[in-house]
Amino acid sequence: MRGHATRFAARTGLSAALLAVTVTLAPAQQPDPVPPADIPSPPAPADMPSAATPLPLSSTLPTPVDPAALLKGAIAPEQKAPAPAKPHGVELEAKLTEDGEPIPAGMIWRIFSEKRGPDGHLPLMREQRGGTVRIDLPPGNYIVNAAYGRADLSKPLAVTGEAGHDTFVLNAGGLKLSAVVGKDQPIPPAMSHFDIYPGTDAIDDETTPVASDIPPDQTVRLVAGTYHVVSRYGDANAAVRADIKVDAGKLTDATLFQQAARITLKLVSETGGEALANTSWSVVTPGGDSVFDSVGAFPDVVLAIGDYTAVAKHDNDIHERNFTVEAGRDREVEVLTK
Repeated sequence: MRGHATRFAARTGLSAALLAVTVTLAPAQQPDPVPPADIPSPPAPADMPSAATPLPLSSTLPTPVDPAALLKGAIAPEQKAPAPAKPHGVELEAKLTEDGEPIPAGMIWRIFSEKRGPDGHLPLMREQRGGTVRIDLPPGNYIVNAAYGRADLSKPLAVTGEAGHDTFVLNAGGLKLSAVVGKDQPIPPAMSHFDIYPGTDAIDDETTPVASDIPPDQTVRLVAGTYHVVSRYGDANAAVRADIKVDAGKLTDATLFQQAARITLKLVSETGGEALANTSWSVVTPGGDSVFDSVGAFPDVVLAIGDYTAVAKHDNDIHERNFTVEAGRDREVEVLTK
């Protein structure tokens, strides 16, 4: 047993020596460990209850949201853009007279904003053609223009309800014009046209026409009233004038009688001879007013009845002839070089 004890002590001493060697061989730069008793404990937060104090139930669960408070605005929901105003349908119709039938076609409806734009004009919001129309418009105030030919009417329109209806009474009629010459001789349509002025000859200076260059047999829609009409035959001085009344809801058909004739000019060396080319022409009145100028062998001109002088210039020579125009008598006027 003693030998065993001696061997055990030897082994034990060897283990201690090895342990001592191991500790001695540790890196010299490592600091010695701090005993646990020297590490201070971190201070507890002031509002943190001690481990012995249980947490209250209200501190562990979130406060529920009251739906009534949400509806009252205590908690604002997510904001959304307001929905655009729903357009409302507005039916528009027009009549020539108060007791007349609605105009079936040919109307032009224009809807304007009541507020002027930066350019000073009312912005055009809608335009639609037809007779009676239905236009969808957002709620608001507008200006509506109803045009039927040269007759039109503008008035305000308020869109407030689900649907609306408005009638425009234009108080308008129609005017159809034609012209003849001499004893009811028809005038070629291409050589006849009309200008229409407001008012009568006594108060109108023919500077601002209601309608111009109107061909014959075309119906012109006008507000009821009296108009000053000028019928022109050709492009010179053949013109007649008349004051014509237009009644609401009626078509006025008027014929004007021209006092003029078509004249063809010729410069010839002998009666019935061949016309000379490269001739310059002027037609003047007895008072010296020029009513026609042209260049050519056969100039053609419509002249009102009266006396005239034809002046022809050819090869620096001047040749003249006096002549008279009679209503409806179309003819040639020859000017002799001798």
